[in-house]
Amino acid sequence: MKSVSNDLELQNVLQEGGKKLVLFSADWCGPCKILKPNLEKISQEVTDLSILKADVSETEEHTKRFGIKNIPTCILMENDQELGRFIGVKTPDQIKNFILEHNN
Repeated sequence: MKSVSNDLELQNVLQEGGKKLVLFSADWCGPCKILKPNLEKISQEVTDLSILKADVSETEEHTKRFGIKNIPTCILMENDQELGRFIGVKTPDQIKNFILEHNN
């Protein structure tokens, strides 16, 4: 999982193309800390997907753009377009199923 440090970096990575799963989180967020290892496991199993971690306080433009109200929020994207999202903690199997449901 790659951490992005600001809005410009996140925008550049999203514009690179390909599927991305963006975790909007914060260091102080307990559920975010629980979700992170599940996403790291998925990143090892699903090789055609990049997983990004964006801190909401460092990526405020994108947090507003995507209407993030609760964290953790994960948004599945392709070519800078949202394919789907989930909020809260999910198991690795639930995350895999979410990705498969939104696979073109």
